[in-house]
Amino acid sequence: MKNGDNKGFSLVELIIVIAIMAVLIGVLTPIMIKYVEKANISSDQQMLDAIYQATVYAMADADIAGDPASKTFIDGLTTPCTLESIPAGSKLYDEILDTIGWTDLNQSTYEARLRSAHSSGCEIYLAYQGGVKNPLAMWITTTDQTGKKDTSNTSNTIAGIGNCISIQ
Repeated sequence: MKNGDNKGFSLVELIIVIAIMAVLIGVLTPIMIKYVEKANISSDQQMLDAIYQATVYAMADADIAGDPASKTFIDGLTTPCTLESIPAGSKLYDEILDTIGWTDLNQSTYEARLRSAHSSGCEIYLAYQGGVKNPLAMWITTTDQTGKKDTSNTSNTIAGIGNCISIQ
């Protein structure tokens, strides 16, 4: 092998490449974290929308409206209540479960599915708000739809849901 026949990279070239990669990682990491948080919020919004659609369609079913336990619950929706307060075994409860494919509507079931920033003990609330297009308001307490990880909103009223992941 001849002395002038060097193959490969010099140490200086490798250090320069590593420095460029470190700068790129430093610049791109905050941007990627923001996109991951937006994707998590979108996932939670889709989960809430699936529950919302299942609930609204089930409430419109004549068989469910004729079920005494379901009717009592639906009539009481003028006051916000939690998702798990839907009477287990009622036709409304069973129809929502069949539609979304879950085994129950307990807090631990949906909290395990949440991907965005949320506090332990978050709850899904629903309340009748009138209207034909969006008859219900539904929101997840202690979540943040802005991506700033502010999980302090624990409101159980429609007027106070603020930055919670919600459908209105």
